[in-house]
Amino acid sequence: MDQHYYRLIEDYSKKTIRSEDLTDLLVWVESSQQNQQLFRETLQAFETADQFLNKPADQQKSWASVQQHLAKNTAVQTAVIKKINYRRYISVAAAIVILMLPVIYFNVNRAKPVVAITYQEIYNPKGQKRLITMPDGSNIYLNGDSKIRYAQNFNASKRIVYLEGEAFFDVQHRNKQPFVVYTGKVSTTVLGTSFNINAYQSAKAISITVQSGKVGVIVKNNGKAEPVKFLLPNEQLNITKESGAATKAVVNATDFDSWREYKLFFYGKPLSEIAETVAREYDVEVVIKSETLKAMKLTAKFNKGTVNQVMEVIARLSGAKYKIYDNKVIIYEQ
Repeated sequence: MDQHYYRLIEDYSKKTIRSEDLTDLLVWVESSQQNQQLFRETLQAFETADQFLNKPADQQKSWASVQQHLAKNTAVQTAVIKKINYRRYISVAAAIVILMLPVIYFNVNRAKPVVAITYQEIYNPKGQKRLITMPDGSNIYLNGDSKIRYAQNFNASKRIVYLEGEAFFDVQHRNKQPFVVYTGKVSTTVLGTSFNINAYQSAKAISITVQSGKVGVIVKNNGKAEPVKFLLPNEQLNITKESGAATKAVVNATDFDSWREYKLFFYGKPLSEIAETVAREYDVEVVIKSETLKAMKLTAKFNKGTVNQVMEVIARLSGAKYKIYDNKVIIYEQ
């Protein structure tokens, strides 16, 4: 998408778009079905990235307000609009869901009642997996030492989940009810899909891996949203927490949610990160006595086994030794 129109959609979502830019945006949207699709997906990602946005207004009133606003433009602007079939515009408005603009954009000073929101919080301890069926029928598989939080009125206009740790989401598709997962400064908007998010607090990056469907991801740096990044099946986005830098890769998505079947998968991971995963998986403490070993990168797959079996393989791959005392694993150089 041209950055110019991306910024116009961003301004539109913030209700700060100028009259002439609004005209420009609507002409661009009407020009092709591809633009309509881009508008829908980008606007939805922006809207759901901010939980404080108001609900969409009535469609007919929305479009009437847009027309009224455009009518106040200069003669030149009016001439541009008159070249476009308004009936087509109305159908386009129905298709691209220009709903939220009038109540918020034209009545920004109207007072809104404050509604107290109560939340449900679910924590899954180390060494366990948990399947949670949400009120909308979506399934969330929660990994060890992970937590989700969601509003009691979850099944309302927006379905929002806050995640700390790792979870696999199998989301029920609803056109008018986007499903959004917040992990720190990253929001993942579901457009009907199944995907995995790894966002443990100790990790340096957040990883989003799509198994089916499509998701839109927005990263906020210094309060400003970066361009929306869309992911398709077997695509993964890794976002560095410190800088917000994001890199996309093609992967085998099933490897990254194999933890649901008590399998472990590591691809080029430092032993320090592998140790954290082993600690969560088996509810043990893992101590590495060597900085060299901590930085050593390994690639390995494990089916469900005991901590001793896993450590035997890690020791062979790294050339290290280990000892297990009760619930503590010590890894050291030979």
